Amino acid sequence: MSEPVAGAGGSDGAGGSDRADPAGDPYAWLPATIVSSVAQTPRARSLTLAVPGLRPARAGQHVDLRLTADDGYTAVRSYSLSDVRASDGARGAGGAGPVPQIEVTVERLDDGEVSPYLVDAAEPGDPIEVRGPIGGWFVWPPTEFEPESAVHAVLPEPEGATPPTSAPVQLIGGGSGVAPLMAMVRARGRDAPPMRLLASVRDPGSRWYVAELDEAARASSSPVVAFSATEGPPTAGLTIDWVYSRVAPDGHERPAGRLTRVELESLVLPASEHPLVYLCGANSFVEVVAGWLVELGHAPTRVRTERFGGV
Repeated sequence: MSEPVAGAGGSDGAGGSDRADPAGDPYAWLPATIVSSVAQTPRARSLTLAVPGLRPARAGQHVDLRLTADDGYTAVRSYSLSDVRASDGARGAGGAGPVPQIEVTVERLDDGEVSPYLVDAAEPGDPIEVRGPIGGWFVWPPTEFEPESAVHAVLPEPEGATPPTSAPVQLIGGGSGVAPLMAMVRARGRDAPPMRLLASVRDPGSRWYVAELDEAARASSSPVVAFSATEGPPTAGLTIDWVYSRVAPDGHERPAGRLTRVELESLVLPASEHPLVYLCGANSFVEVVAGWLVELGHAPTRVRTERFGGV
């Protein structure tokens, strides 16, 4: 079984080679320090890393982490960013500042080589190396391309749709695939378009960021809501839907079971609104849900996917 990548592509093996070029090169390894950790579940926790010299990061991107043993053996894994912030702690600042900080959330795989250390043993003050941030398509806010660019020629926008930067946002995460989506939720500001998050998990104990998301859900009684009193001005509306595949909490309106196409249609923004959809999860989850979205009328150019795991 491969290491988790929390919605961020694959992982490479041991002994990766260095790129000596320093700052500005996303493929250069940078020394970093773990500054804090927060348990998300008994099997997952978020690690905040201070990375001097890191290029500005965007919600949705991922990084490579490298661990080096005393004998020189190295292991590299990729993880999505679950938060980006400036050195003053401000979110949505693109990880800028003298000492930018990023957060990754790691789920332990019992037969993994890296994740057991990151979840169970790593402590604040421990060194680690970071490469990245990487990725420019699965990011929010989305990149604005010139009208005459080749991107628009290859990926034409749906007729009558609002531009991607102002389109409503539908987030869909399966399991640990919620990690990069959380970075997008955290990055949104007052003027952001409304977001809707659909998260599919095994059971209530498998939910990540539950307290923070529950706070957002409670505040989301109107199209424009306050998100967090600790993060500055009010931010755009957010709706959250949880789907449980194995065990549902008592009183939950939906019994446990796999997400179906019919349910998906009722739990996502309609295709008629031309939402920008970000879908992240295991390969099988993304493959099925992306197909359903297209069947429901969502333009393929508006469905951005990130996947991980084996076939």
